[in-house]
Amino acid sequence: MKNLMLLTLVLGGLQCGGAAAAKCTNATLQGTVVAAISKTTAGSPTSTMYMESWDGAGNLQYLETDSNGTTTSAPYYGTGTYSIAANCIATAYYDGDTTQPWTYYIDENGKGYSWVNTLNIGIVSAGQTQLISTELLVNPTATTGPCSNTTLKGTLAFAVEKTSSGVPQASAGMESYDGAGNLHYVQTDSDGYSTTTYHGTGTYTITSGCMASAYYDGSTTPFVYFVAPNGSAFWWINNQNTGTVAAGKETRMAARLIVK
Repeated sequence: MKNLMLLTLVLGGLQCGGAAAAKCTNATLQGTVVAAISKTTAGSPTSTMYMESWDGAGNLQYLETDSNGTTTSAPYYGTGTYSIAANCIATAYYDGDTTQPWTYYIDENGKGYSWVNTLNIGIVSAGQTQLISTELLVNPTATTGPCSNTTLKGTLAFAVEKTSSGVPQASAGMESYDGAGNLHYVQTDSDGYSTTTYHGTGTYTITSGCMASAYYDGSTTPFVYFVAPNGSAFWWINNQNTGTVAAGKETRMAARLIVK
């Protein structure tokens, strides 16, 4: 009887283990994910920011911008196809290329994926995406969406390590957005030997598709941000072409305007 009970417990444990195993499908990831990363291209620092919409049926659209510190691509659209295996490993092909697949490790709860660049073209990069909406925000023909200037209201903060003309630096700061197109910021920069803190102002606009353009201190060249529709965060790269390579995420820390 004891042996029978033991066998029953073992089999029950195996069945539970089997039931707990991940069982992903193409529908596991449906909605829009975002990532912003620093990387190296042929040994030099570069950065990339992208937003992807996965339709849950094997099709995706993306919006991406890249920078090497002195040249930044305008945000460009593309398409792709994907399949997600039961073990939550996805294979994705972009822009009609069926010879070089990307491999992604999918969160079984559909919150995003982890990846590494495996194209063997001199780029070293890895990252994780975050699901920001169950809507398909990336759609060049869409005329409506969930975002507007009111999406960013409150104070957000960031901290980032970066390079300036190849020299390591770091920055941290916070920004207050008023929900009506105006912002105030305070930022601290360090190169390891000297530290500077400064204040400034800016203006911003946010499209219905959740892409923001922010102008700082009278500049005519906007920073481009990808914004979470709930206003909790946005993703960015430095696209000012002044020799700085940086990428990061700015996260909401307060509902009120701290920086004035």
